[in-house]
Amino acid sequence: MTPVFKDYLAKNDINGYLTALHQEADNGDAGSLRILLYLAVMVSEVEDAVDYVTKLMDLDDDYAFEVWPHMSDAINELNEELGQCDDDEKYKYALGAKFKTALNTGDMEYENEHPDFESPFRLFGDKFIITLQRAYLNHVGQQTYPVIDDTVQTNPCAPKEKIDYWYSLYRRSDCSANQETVYNDAKPYAEQGDPDAMFVVGYLLAHGIQTKYSNPNFTILAARKDLALPFLRRAADAGVPGACWETASVLLNIEDAEKKALGWQYVEKGAEMEDKDCLRRLFGHYEGTDDAKAFGYLARLAAQNNTHGYKLTLAEWYETGRGCAKDEKKAFELVEYVWKNSSASPYDSSQEDSVSMLCRYLREGIGCEKDPERADEIHRWYKDDEDRMWEMLTR
Repeated sequence: MTPVFKDYLAKNDINGYLTALHQEADNGDAGSLRILLYLAVMVSEVEDAVDYVTKLMDLDDDYAFEVWPHMSDAINELNEELGQCDDDEKYKYALGAKFKTALNTGDMEYENEHPDFESPFRLFGDKFIITLQRAYLNHVGQQTYPVIDDTVQTNPCAPKEKIDYWYSLYRRSDCSANQETVYNDAKPYAEQGDPDAMFVVGYLLAHGIQTKYSNPNFTILAARKDLALPFLRRAADAGVPGACWETASVLLNIEDAEKKALGWQYVEKGAEMEDKDCLRRLFGHYEGTDDAKAFGYLARLAAQNNTHGYKLTLAEWYETGRGCAKDEKKAFELVEYVWKNSSASPYDSSQEDSVSMLCRYLREGIGCEKDPERADEIHRWYKDDEDRMWEMLTR
């Protein structure tokens, strides 16, 4: 019986759906074979497509007998156009394009005699047929998990242009289609020992690659932290920024004392490189148990660009003397800096928080002379700016 797509859609189990299609196709289900035929044609897997339509004809499926003459004509036309073509990939994709035309032609002719016929495009819609195409490629082995050989030496071999491209895309949630491209592009370099390629591949292995359509979240390549770890460790040992944190994130989540201890070593190593995530983890680790140590990491976080929230937290610690010598003047300077350099944003409360703190400092004379008039002026300015932002967002 042909698997019902909606049943698997409800569970976000696209790979389960494809597995069920193949199982039912092996059992001789014509409906499953028709869907797999469409998917094979859509991704130019021409050998699979011919195999599926042949199996359908063996089942005396009338649809296959309608479609096959058009596919056969497409093969003959292409052979005449290309002659003896030694480029397998060129031939495959050229034939795939002709098969799509053949399938559409066969569909229309078949639909004239069978009004109840629904092609997968009508069953799933454009959005899901693209998702299914990607999943199909994954299912038939287009996407593979790489393994790094311990004997491979670290070898910076990727051109800078490629590295810049990878780093510009691999973390962007709105570019999952590009993540897949980046993964496929970086994988050969990673297997040759390029540190940046190892980090990008390791990161994507650790987090998984999802389809462009994030709702529902269909997976192109499921996360495999066990396979990601060797790539990430090699990249971290080579000093790639961010790799220490990703390595530590994997190790710290393993229920093994030695692995966790190694994870903390990578957190410390990343902090030495001023990695923001590692500094953040160490600050959180020591906060409340060793405030003097926590203050050191907080100060380093606050010194980085675009860390206004940590600057305000540092101001609070200076104000109360937590983990440091009390210094209200420094607290005031930090808050005033954030107020002057932050902007109103629905995603960041730094400006709102800095205005609130600055007005309190001015009214109470904390780190400055009392100046309630200036506090009122700043508050009015902020409210006017907030109203303008709200008007712009709701326009």
